[in-house]
Amino acid sequence: MTAPCRFFLLLAVLIACAWPFPSAAWSERTTRYVAWSAVEFFPPDLANQVRRHHHRYDAGMQRAFSGNPAWRAGHPGKLAEALNATALRCATDLRKPVPLGDLVEGLGELAVRILDANDPLAVAHDDPREDRYAAAYSQYVDSVLPRVRLVYYGRSFDAAQPNVLDALVSRTLDRSRGLYPYVGAEFFRTGSLRSWRAFDDRSVAFGVAGVALSRGLTDVASLASWVWARGGGLIPEPLPTPTGHSGPTVVLAPRLGGGFEGVRKHNRGAPAIPGGRLALPPP
Repeated sequence: MTAPCRFFLLLAVLIACAWPFPSAAWSERTTRYVAWSAVEFFPPDLANQVRRHHHRYDAGMQRAFSGNPAWRAGHPGKLAEALNATALRCATDLRKPVPLGDLVEGLGELAVRILDANDPLAVAHDDPREDRYAAAYSQYVDSVLPRVRLVYYGRSFDAAQPNVLDALVSRTLDRSRGLYPYVGAEFFRTGSLRSWRAFDDRSVAFGVAGVALSRGLTDVASLASWVWARGGGLIPEPLPTPTGHSGPTVVLAPRLGGGFEGVRKHNRGAPAIPGGRLALPPP
């Protein structure tokens, strides 16, 4: 390789390393809360292993939090690739097999990747104003977490379908990109940047948080089931759909007790400003 080629190669590496990948909008606290809530909807045998090796589940999440920032962000980051690679590694490890504690740690890392993919501000970065409200949105989601009722929408894959993983990841990223514009629009609904403390529970920001976190919970449980099925684990049949019901059969996630600082009842209050014309897409 000639000297000029080596120079330009080194320059490209330095630029890639220095690229400012935006951090995910959801905090570690929020991510842990949803990841642990999702365990309730894992296949029972797998859920028992996660609870038995709970320190390893937390360790896997911490490994993802501490990893390369590019693995937690959409373009120019590598979130989709990291999510696919982590899911495939977990499934491969289960077939080796590896100690179940190791698998649980891998699932903790996978949970962070899935929840990042459900975080609109982690997936898309088209709004030039994003850096002005990204940290505020993280604080906002933390503040409403005790009031958001997480919903499990049911298993989101068919084990017999080919390319299940690619389809699930693609659908998740597309859904998050669809929610992304609503966050910035809510922060600038009055024409200038608003404080997240001005939002009430009828705001679009609250709706985005509820939909995205619930879909994240569902995807964590679905991908954990996919990993378990790839290793020959038993996957329970989905809940039956009531006669005459249209749409998904949903289940409210149980509220977690203890272990999360500052969780207390809040007054909902009156609307901070008159309702706008923003409307969320269906979940």
